[in-house]
Amino acid sequence: MSSLSLHRGDHDIQDDGLSLHPVRDFAADWLEATPAAIVMRPVGTFLTDWVQATPMAILFRSLQR
Repeated sequence: MSSLSLHRGDHDIQDDGLSLHPVRDFAADWLEATPAAIVMRPVGTFLTDWVQATPMAILFRSLQR
């Protein structure tokens, strides 16, 4: 369904099947199995653009220059 994968660098770990990060693994598996993985990037982009367009962000950027 999605190519998003949050499992990083744990492919070569030899263990007895118990994950070192069960919460992270659960969240990654849940995210990959839901439409949230498809929606997250456009929503994040929208929120970033929205925050940058607020008067406070514009004022802050102009004061930094």
